[in-house]
Amino acid sequence: MTKSPTGSLLLTLEELQMQTFKMNLFQDLFAKAVFLDKSSCEHVLRILTGNKSLVVKENFTQHLISKLTAHDIIMDVLVEDSNHKLYEIEIQKAKGNIAHEKRMLYYASSIISDYFFKGDQTYASVPELHIFYISQTDIWNMGKTCYPVLKHLGDLKTPYNDGLHMCYINAEINDNSEIARLMQFFKTANAHDGSQGALSKRINTIKTTEEGIAIMDDFSKKLYDAGMNDGRAEGETSEKYATARRMLAKGTYSLQDIAELTNLTIAAIEKLQAEG
Repeated sequence: MTKSPTGSLLLTLEELQMQTFKMNLFQDLFAKAVFLDKSSCEHVLRILTGNKSLVVKENFTQHLISKLTAHDIIMDVLVEDSNHKLYEIEIQKAKGNIAHEKRMLYYASSIISDYFFKGDQTYASVPELHIFYISQTDIWNMGKTCYPVLKHLGDLKTPYNDGLHMCYINAEINDNSEIARLMQFFKTANAHDGSQGALSKRINTIKTTEEGIAIMDDFSKKLYDAGMNDGRAEGETSEKYATARRMLAKGTYSLQDIAELTNLTIAAIEKLQAEG
């Protein structure tokens, strides 16, 4: 986020439109706005699952599962379809030494425990869950676009289905499949590229219309106000750092969110995080 001509840390609508036009689906603020749209979620999941008749019943962005005695998780996109199956789309932006498979495991266990309501239900009521972990780079370095996690019982012929399905997908390797073409679109989010149906339409709306800019403006203000709700520090620079500290303390904002809303670098925010 850049300083506006008025001296405010919040962007003018014209500045926000210019920044939004450059954004892609690997940027938190933009992805949140796009995937609030049910049709966009439906389009993406139909491609990722291969189920062209999939119907989205409910969808959430940045959905928080709070743990009293463990680490909270904030999911990028959580969806329930008309058959009560759950889908989580995790868009990985951060670089560095991340235990991707352990992160997937923790997210899966948290989602399942949160949605498995206690009472008279049996274990058969545990929801079916599909997790798609989307990264900009090929984190496994095996030259594939998709890495489904396959499970077998005792041999490589007998499938083992416990209802948990995981798949790693990246935008680096383009094998010209339908999923790869979707990932290339994730990288550009070109407002004038109509190749991705409802997703293209949503992105065009956000990037080129007054309605879309209003959606982005509302997101920016809500996140910024939440980070500033304990009062403003004196001076522009100290205000940015104070806001970043408050947002870090809440634990509900990604580093990319904080960077976009304060105009601090990821490195500066990581340093604040390390300092506690």
